[in-house]
Amino acid sequence: MGRDRSASEVESSNPVCPRCGDPVTFVTAVGPQTGTASPCGCSVPPGLIECEND
Repeated sequence: MGRDRSASEVESSNPVCPRCGDPVTFVTAVGPQTGTASPCGCSVPPGLIECEND
């Protein structure tokens, strides 16, 4: 079983929003070219934010 990561480790591993620079936990796609980054709420294209795998 893996170890639990601290909040700062989790936050630093999240990609940043290209609009505001806040950490992004997920992007909701509402169309092929439209999405919303969360939790900041900025409008971004779904493919713009890339996640790194552990």
